Amino acid sequence: MKRFAVPALAGLLLAGCAAATFAQAPAPAPATGPLPASVTSDLPRVARPLHYQIEVVPDAANLTFSGVSSVDVEVFERTQTLTLHANELEFTLARLMPADGRGEGVALEAKVDPEAQTVRLEAGRPIAPGSYKLMFHYSGKINTQATGLFALDYPDKRSGETVRGLFTQFEAPDARRFAPMFDEPSYKATFELSAIVPAGQMAVSNMPIVREDALAGGTRKRVTFQTTPTMSSYLLFFAVGDFERLATKGPGGVDVGIVSPAGSGEQARLALESTPEILEYYTDYFGVPYPLPKLDNVAAPGQSQFFGAMENWGAILTFEKYLLIDPTITDPATQNYQYTALAHEIAHQWFGDIVTMAWWDDLWLNEGFASWMETKASAVFRPDWFPLVTRVNGRETAMGYDAFVTTHPVVQPIRTVAETNQAFDAISYSKGEAVIAMLEAYAGEDTWRDGIRAYIREHSYRNTTSDDLWRAVEAAGARGLVDIAHDFTLQPGVPLVRAEAACREGTTVLSLTQSEFSRDRKDETAGSPQRWRVPLLIQAGQATPVRRVLDGSATLELPGCGPVVVNGGQLGYFRTLYSPAMGAALVEALPDLAPIDQLGLLRDGFALAQAGYQPAGQALDLLAAVPGDANPLVAQGAVGQWSEVHGLVPETAKPQ
Repeated sequence: MKRFAVPALAGLLLAGCAAATFAQAPAPAPATGPLPASVTSDLPRVARPLHYQIEVVPDAANLTFSGVSSVDVEVFERTQTLTLHANELEFTLARLMPADGRGEGVALEAKVDPEAQTVRLEAGRPIAPGSYKLMFHYSGKINTQATGLFALDYPDKRSGETVRGLFTQFEAPDARRFAPMFDEPSYKATFELSAIVPAGQMAVSNMPIVREDALAGGTRKRVTFQTTPTMSSYLLFFAVGDFERLATKGPGGVDVGIVSPAGSGEQARLALESTPEILEYYTDYFGVPYPLPKLDNVAAPGQSQFFGAMENWGAILTFEKYLLIDPTITDPATQNYQYTALAHEIAHQWFGDIVTMAWWDDLWLNEGFASWMETKASAVFRPDWFPLVTRVNGRETAMGYDAFVTTHPVVQPIRTVAETNQAFDAISYSKGEAVIAMLEAYAGEDTWRDGIRAYIREHSYRNTTSDDLWRAVEAAGARGLVDIAHDFTLQPGVPLVRAEAACREGTTVLSLTQSEFSRDRKDETAGSPQRWRVPLLIQAGQATPVRRVLDGSATLELPGCGPVVVNGGQLGYFRTLYSPAMGAALVEALPDLAPIDQLGLLRDGFALAQAGYQPAGQALDLLAAVPGDANPLVAQGAVGQWSEVHGLVPETAKPQ
């Protein structure tokens, strides 16, 4: 899911990516057996779903819908009740049937628990272990906010009349508003969806349409979609309305489309042309081809205050203002957001959809990784946006929250539905991306990619935890990565590296000490700082950068006696407090440093000054040293800092 935030772009500046061909293994059947005890669940672990068949009949005018569904389930132990998720659904029928669906079966009493968002199915007699089919007739609500099945009213682009489109948004816990389900990420299953909709409207889901049948009277039709691969319930998607579709072919013959309100025309062209190149790049990077026959991106009119796009497998949802644009009149920031939103959601098609976190406490891995991947794609195809430089902004966004006592670890315990929505924040997205970028730099680009490929191959169509990824990368050759990843994801906060240097006979003797940076507990953290193993890339003049993992303190010798940047390339998630002499040397050297180091030093300097770690004069000296011909993003950052300084000066002290 793409949230509203300044994109923190990162990645490798490449000339392009070569097309690669990979053999696509057939999608495996859903897992069987009880959910492991290590995986959090709101449901009793006595059954799991294998396949859903759902037919819905929306009544858009009255904001209601009816549904008929079945769930193929495996029951593991003798029980008198089965419990599924259901939210704001009313049941008129519930039956337990043999696996083949034949016979009358057993009537079930459906008891809905609104607070738990479940329906408890009571058989009145024991249900033996085995395979069954649960049958339901039910009805539900069409919402006016982006939860479950929801409606959007908007002016038709041809007539100006108000029309209504229907869309779904199921992340995190809202597929249960659409049908009774085992609505948790680890309960993966296949989905066969159909809908009865107005004859003149277009219906869209995760998979292509396999059949359209006209119904009596000619005003409605039944649309049936191809069965999905094994996937989590929150990735299911459905939309219907007065739409049009602009299409092209992607790598491997994938049918790529932009579905938008009728009359959108060429506004969809830029997004359509960008999608195949991103798909091809990711196919090469992940080493696994995109497995679905089509990839649509559905433009929803209006906007949500919570998100801009959602990674439904094969049917991304993006709010129109971020997908349909005219590049000749659209501002650069919106064009940037459009491309990064595309790259973010397409990255999820692998990292989140093919492989999915086991529970919501690892949501950060989905979002942080997709944010990091959007950066890599942008750096490949849009280098004129300087994505490597803007990476600093994302890191600073995260540190802005992470330096206060109210922060939380990247991996945070999620136990309830309400807590899930709180996990979509700057720590999950921006710190997640920054930590991943740091770990890639520590592992090395090739080793990191090899580990990612092994992880995707091993866990395709399954669920994972963060440790599965760390172990895969360490096994690929990044020794010690698991411990470093634990330090930065299982505890909150921002490391502080204190640096002092002395010149001895043409050699710099650099002394480093790890502490903790805080905006509201400076003295407390100084006396008892948390400990991190901090990957460093130390740049001394033009010498080859030195890689080192700082564990407490270290002293090392560097060639020459020039300026030293401890966080070279600004890939490390930490702040560096330089001694006054080292800071003065960096002020003098600033015009000749790489733009990303210029911006990183500026942001570091002001953060340290504002928190009381160094005098404001040191930060102002760095700011004054920014050259007049600086990189545009460095210049923009400098102007922003000057504006902030100006705002702190009393009006009586300003020139009149």
